[in-house]
Amino acid sequence: MGTRLDPYIHEHDTAEEAEAFDRALSERVDRAMNSTKPGVTHEQVMKEARALLNAQRAKKAGKRD
Repeated sequence: MGTRLDPYIHEHDTAEEAEAFDRALSERVDRAMNSTKPGVTHEQVMKEARALLNAQRAKKAGKRD
Protein backbone atom coordinates (compact mmCIF):
# COMPACT_ATOMS: atom_id res chain seq x y z
CA MET A 1 0.00 0.00 0.00
CA GLY A 2 1.33 3.39 -0.93
CA THR A 3 1.26 6.78 0.66
CA ARG A 4 -2.30 7.67 1.67
CA LEU A 5 -3.60 11.01 0.44
CA ASP A 6 -6.10 13.27 2.19
CA PRO A 7 -9.52 12.56 0.59
CA TYR A 8 -10.58 16.17 1.11
CA ILE A 9 -7.73 17.37 -1.07
CA HIS A 10 -6.98 14.51 -3.46
CA GLU A 11 -9.18 12.57 -5.83
CA HIS A 12 -7.17 9.33 -5.43
CA ASP A 13 -6.41 7.29 -2.33
CA THR A 14 -2.68 6.98 -2.85
CA ALA A 15 0.08 8.83 -4.66
CA GLU A 16 0.65 5.72 -6.77
CA GLU A 17 -2.99 5.70 -7.92
CA ALA A 18 -2.77 9.39 -8.78
CA GLU A 19 0.44 8.85 -10.77
CA ALA A 20 -1.07 5.87 -12.62
CA PHE A 21 -4.15 7.91 -13.47
CA ASP A 22 -2.01 10.81 -14.70
CA ARG A 23 0.03 8.46 -16.93
CA ALA A 24 -3.11 6.84 -18.37
CA LEU A 25 -4.71 10.22 -19.01
CA SER A 26 -1.56 11.54 -20.68
CA GLU A 27 -1.48 8.48 -22.94
CA ARG A 28 -5.13 9.01 -23.92
CA VAL A 29 -4.51 12.67 -24.68
CA ASP A 30 -1.42 11.84 -26.74
CA ARG A 31 -3.37 9.24 -28.76
CA ALA A 32 -6.18 11.71 -29.35
CA MET A 33 -3.82 14.50 -30.39
CA ASN A 34 -1.99 12.17 -32.80
CA SER A 35 -5.15 10.61 -34.21
CA THR A 36 -5.79 10.91 -37.93
CA LYS A 37 -9.54 10.35 -37.52
CA PRO A 38 -11.67 13.37 -38.38
CA GLY A 39 -12.71 15.46 -35.41
CA VAL A 40 -16.29 15.94 -34.29
CA THR A 41 -17.51 19.50 -33.92
CA HIS A 42 -18.98 20.79 -30.69
CA GLU A 43 -22.22 21.49 -32.53
CA GLN A 44 -22.50 17.86 -33.69
CA VAL A 45 -21.84 16.50 -30.19
CA MET A 46 -24.45 18.84 -28.70
CA LYS A 47 -26.98 17.92 -31.40
CA GLU A 48 -26.55 14.22 -30.60
CA ALA A 49 -26.68 14.84 -26.84
CA ARG A 50 -29.89 16.87 -27.17
CA ALA A 51 -31.47 14.13 -29.27
CA LEU A 52 -30.60 11.52 -26.62
CA LEU A 53 -31.96 13.69 -23.82
CA ASN A 54 -35.15 14.47 -25.73
CA ALA A 55 -35.71 10.77 -26.43
CA GLN A 56 -35.23 9.93 -22.75
CA ARG A 57 -37.61 12.70 -21.70
CA ALA A 58 -40.23 11.55 -24.19
CA LYS A 59 -39.90 7.96 -22.99
CA LYS A 60 -40.20 9.05 -19.36
CA ALA A 61 -43.21 11.27 -20.11
CA GLY A 62 -44.90 8.34 -21.89
CA LYS A 63 -44.54 6.16 -18.79
CA ARG A 64 -46.38 8.69 -16.62
CA ASP A 65 -49.58 8.49 -18.65
